[in-house]
Amino acid sequence: MQTIYKPKGKAREYSPLAANIYKGCDHGCLYCYVPGMFKQFNKNYNHSDVQIKPGFIEQLKKDCIKLKNKNQVLICFSGDPYCMANDEHRETRKSLLILLENEIPVRILTKGGMRCLQDIEIFKQFGKNISIGATLTFINESDSKKWEPGAALPEERMKTLKILHENNIKTWASLEPVIDTKQSLELMGKTIDFIDEYKIGKLNNYKDLDKKINWSIFLQSAIDIMEKNNKEYYIKYDLSKEAPYTEIKANHRNLDYYNLLWIK
Repeated sequence: MQTIYKPKGKAREYSPLAANIYKGCDHGCLYCYVPGMFKQFNKNYNHSDVQIKPGFIEQLKKDCIKLKNKNQVLICFSGDPYCMANDEHRETRKSLLILLENEIPVRILTKGGMRCLQDIEIFKQFGKNISIGATLTFINESDSKKWEPGAALPEERMKTLKILHENNIKTWASLEPVIDTKQSLELMGKTIDFIDEYKIGKLNNYKDLDKKINWSIFLQSAIDIMEKNNKEYYIKYDLSKEAPYTEIKANHRNLDYYNLLWIK
């Protein structure tokens, strides 16, 4: 079992390396692609049943020692590092301490809200070599409860990112999926003072909802907000493809331009 791997396809747009601490997630997001992916191999797979991976921590120690190119590792893609189950198991804390000891930069993506603050003192020890992010989808709480029933509510996610920013920890936001463009643009405006970097995508192949959205207008509006506020941002390939006539500067389509690099 290899714990650190090189993501491919759309996942590669987030990080050169990744690690999935848990199997499963208890947030129950309607748009999540992972349950369908795993059900191809096991029709009885239950994504809401979060499982500890046997031997994960010991193997992570070995993989970190062997890792020659200490590129950024993202946690997690197939589950949330601060899902509700982590409150009991604390596998994320154990993993972070191993990555810290081996001087490996980390990017975290979570919809767990305040749960991640249990490890804020560990985040601080990484210095410039950690970035904590949240998926931001809605302003409206009722929409969030419908689409992401187990995740932290939007206000909690934003409050958490603000606390992290106030503690000099780099923050980022994943604007993907974009289900309601108006809410996504409003989220950018509400968080612009305490988010350091944005990754902006779209909704893909979900019950044809994506086909009803004018992605060119959304993309240009998002770029205008980013440029006006001098923000770091990355435009995902699927969004740029839907708006071929929108000008995007090269750095904002460069996979690794904003990835953290270890400072020796």
